[in-house]
Amino acid sequence: MNLKPYLLLLLGFVLFTNGQFAAAQGVTTAAMKGVVLDAKGEPLPGATVVAVHVPTGTPYGTATRSNGQFDLLNLRVGGPYEVKVSFVGYAAYSQANIQLALGKTFEVNVTLAEEGRTLDEVVVKGNRDGIINKDRTGASTNVNNAAIRTLPTISRSQEDFTRLTPQSSGLSFGGRNSLYNNFSLDGSIFNNSFGLDAPTPGGQTNSQPVSLDAIEQLEVSLAPYDVRQGGFTGAGVNAVTKSGTNDFKGTVYTFLRNEKLIGEKVGDVTVRNPDLKFNQTGFSLGGPIIKNKLFFFTNAEITRRDDPGLTFRPAQSAAEAAAALNGQLDGVSRVLESDLIGIRQRLLSVYGYDPGSYQDFKYRTSSDKLLLKLDWNINATNTFSVRYNFLQSFREQGPHPIAIAPSSRVQGVNTLQYSNSGYTINNGLNSVVGELNSRFGEKFSNKAQLSFSAFRDVRDLPDAKLFPQIDITKNGTTYVSVGTEQFSANNELNQNITQFTDNLSYFAGAHVLTAGLTYERFSFFNAFNLQRYGYPFFGGLDINQFYKVTDPTSPDFVDLNAIAAAGGRKPVKGVDVNVAQLGLYAQDEWNVTPDFKLTLGVRADMPIYDTQVAANTQILNAPLLDSNGQPAKVDVTEFPKATPLFSPRLGFNYALNQNTYTTQLRGGSGIFTGRIPFVWISNQASNSQFDAGYTFQINGTARDFKFPQVWRSNLALDQQLPGGIVATLEAIYSKDRNAAIHRNYNFVTPTQKLQGADNRLIYPAAGPRITSGFTGPDGQFSFLDAGVIVLENTNKGYQYSLTGQLKKDFDNGLYLTAAYTYSKAKDVTSNPGEIAADAYQRNPVVGNANDPQLAYSDFGLQHRIIGAAGKRFAYADDKLATTISFFFEAAQGNRFSYTYAGDLNRDGIPGNDLLFVPASQSQINLVDIRDAQNNVLATAAQQWAQLNAYIEQDDYLSSRRGQYTERNGAISPWYTQLDAKLLQDFSIEGAKKKHTLQLSLDVQNLGNLLNSDWGVRRVFANNRFIEAAYPAATPDTPTFQFRGGNQTFINNTDLNSRWRAQVGLRYILD
Repeated sequence: MNLKPYLLLLLGFVLFTNGQFAAAQGVTTAAMKGVVLDAKGEPLPGATVVAVHVPTGTPYGTATRSNGQFDLLNLRVGGPYEVKVSFVGYAAYSQANIQLALGKTFEVNVTLAEEGRTLDEVVVKGNRDGIINKDRTGASTNVNNAAIRTLPTISRSQEDFTRLTPQSSGLSFGGRNSLYNNFSLDGSIFNNSFGLDAPTPGGQTNSQPVSLDAIEQLEVSLAPYDVRQGGFTGAGVNAVTKSGTNDFKGTVYTFLRNEKLIGEKVGDVTVRNPDLKFNQTGFSLGGPIIKNKLFFFTNAEITRRDDPGLTFRPAQSAAEAAAALNGQLDGVSRVLESDLIGIRQRLLSVYGYDPGSYQDFKYRTSSDKLLLKLDWNINATNTFSVRYNFLQSFREQGPHPIAIAPSSRVQGVNTLQYSNSGYTINNGLNSVVGELNSRFGEKFSNKAQLSFSAFRDVRDLPDAKLFPQIDITKNGTTYVSVGTEQFSANNELNQNITQFTDNLSYFAGAHVLTAGLTYERFSFFNAFNLQRYGYPFFGGLDINQFYKVTDPTSPDFVDLNAIAAAGGRKPVKGVDVNVAQLGLYAQDEWNVTPDFKLTLGVRADMPIYDTQVAANTQILNAPLLDSNGQPAKVDVTEFPKATPLFSPRLGFNYALNQNTYTTQLRGGSGIFTGRIPFVWISNQASNSQFDAGYTFQINGTARDFKFPQVWRSNLALDQQLPGGIVATLEAIYSKDRNAAIHRNYNFVTPTQKLQGADNRLIYPAAGPRITSGFTGPDGQFSFLDAGVIVLENTNKGYQYSLTGQLKKDFDNGLYLTAAYTYSKAKDVTSNPGEIAADAYQRNPVVGNANDPQLAYSDFGLQHRIIGAAGKRFAYADDKLATTISFFFEAAQGNRFSYTYAGDLNRDGIPGNDLLFVPASQSQINLVDIRDAQNNVLATAAQQWAQLNAYIEQDDYLSSRRGQYTERNGAISPWYTQLDAKLLQDFSIEGAKKKHTLQLSLDVQNLGNLLNSDWGVRRVFANNRFIEAAYPAATPDTPTFQFRGGNQTFINNTDLNSRWRAQVGLRYILD
């Protein structure tokens, strides 16, 4: 058959594709397909095909169509399965020990012989690892239960297995924000849809919503051209839970670690580990309630752990502080212990507020989880399952690492924290999902699913006096934080998510036609009382100024207790936000020829906004400007227009050698649309009115705003090499279509420029705001600080990756895989905040803050090499067995920006101005550094010598002489990590069951255990080493002071650079 018309069709689709939206469904099942022929190669219509899931006796049956083809959809994952094919007058055929992978189709092509005759060979096509597979189009990674059981994991989280995806970086896939993924469990939405801090429920407390022992398989899909999958512009991460079978099977387990199982050496530095505890204990049990009919599975697990509050110690002297900044003392902060003592004493003596300890304190974490599941074989054509899971967890932690901060609050070289500066986050989850799979005759198959999930997040404050939060700074960067965490007072979030999905498939010759609908409703109650007890010094308070404003005899004294008391009298704010999506879709899976398959689909979705907000006539009538500098109106009562949105996709798979089926070309092109974190919609409801005296921000959303979209194209070649090795070359390109961006409509458009080599735009000396004063409640004045932040779209941004991968499953049980990925991701903003103003203010720029330029994204690694290997050695008649496995990663690509300490462009946002790298001293106006007595500590000439040397030792900075640094233009050094797992089984065969006692040892960063110089990660010491200021004498001419060290990177002494081990004990009933 001539394939040119179809290839031209594929090209034409790529050229005209124009879509708007997609919703989310997760994959929960597998499939089986094939063709039944006679000895002459002619199709046998009406042949009976039955696949039996042996552990449960569940039959899935159908008959071949007129072309001999058959399809069995919605099969339980795993196995083993036995397939039987029969036809009157022909010898029956059977095949056993078939394992099905999540989201994959196993192909069985059979040639039957007439009764009394035999065939030389029965052709059975199917690839055990699912790579060479007719139904595969875009990039995906499947993790089976054997990998989950045997690969290294200390966290016992899905992330330790999704990292097998070559294009991943943590929970970021394909260079996209991790909040743009869609996580599903048993097909139901399992995101933290509101989008606070973590992409999945329980993530805020470092807890997994479901035990790893309850997971059967995982799949990560970056480009599935099946329109039933969606709701993401990053990746779809699908997990299915285990089910019971006809055999009772169970396990009881416990995992332990303490401070003796954590490394203390990073290079030549010894890091003292405080007393630590970690224990995770649980059990699983599954079996029949009614044999071959009704099955149960349950898992329960508890986790308790203590972590050190700080892993850096304070400097004992100014010399130590300088050495720490210069990278000469790893594990030591520039923060002086004398300053920590002095700050605490001042707050206690003047205000009666105790900020807490600065050393030897711990953060506790706790989680309790439960999962119950029933599977019911109703009859030969209908199966039903229902799953319930529960989570209750909490975590103690420090203040928010970056939101509304002069610079990072994360403890390290620049910053330390007190124990009362943080908060406790509590997560609760109750979720239930039911699924009905049905077959109607030989032509129809249906899958219906209904789910409901209730997430509850609430924060507790330390047992300390309520007090304004203050970020105390030194040389323009965060030094230490004190007070009640500004985001956590009266902070409560309730999320209710309902989802219904139905997919109906019709089998017609070479086509499988599918039509479906989905409805999702998200209901949120959000109580967010930002800065309830005060944040009086926006941009930070210099440590010297701190002592002035806290001195009761000083004219600058501030009564911080009065500020906290006034905040406590404010009404507690909370809003209801409701959003829904209704979607319809249709798809044709067309086997054009035996070696060429096309998948064509389209979906139409309607977003529905059902949220009521009171009007704000002052903002509606205010003289605002949009991002183009044109007059604009912001109506806080109006959400985006509900417009039908379309999303077409096309995928293909072409076997280049049909007879051996060892080479396939696959790929596709289409639109993928994901949700935004719904906190961005809630911002409009929460921040629509003015408060008395001070209002941080007013938020709105553009009427034509659309959810994020990417046009993603994928092309891959899979080749089976000699020895059964499968090699893959894969390219993925994504183009942003409706990326999200926040802009400030209350900013003037800057026209003034700096003079000299750095001639960036700057805002007026009077300030960047068009209007700063409004009328609050009861006619009181209200100062509008951050601005009128509006959520819009931009089409700027792209991501691409090139991957080479080798994979082999040996017959003796050895598993090997290795991959290299090169990737690049650029955007105009990586939307680094949940609070609208924070997302806007933390985006580094040159000049106009409303006009960020295309630059490197926060997400994705430039280079990534991974490898995994595992082997089970059985001996003593399988009474003893040893399993050894490894995971290796080497990568470079953690990016960061060089910015000024201070506010160079005068937009009122400290720390967001990208650095200009001077080529000579004449290009920077350095001034002497003086102490409080006006003594010169460093002359301008001395600073230039130090700055010039610093630039020279930094490869990136030295390449940008006479230019601006780029957002995320700097890149951290390569890092390597080798993890290992050892399992030792001791088994006894009972009368009916096998009893196994299993010992386990997981080691993370094995290299550091072998050599303290190995596995060490390097981080930048200071990315704001130049402080900018505008003296009163020269209000339009900034001055600069060099505040850096003498080298860019230092060893990171936190847990990522040290080995950790975990021991486990497990009993298995099998």
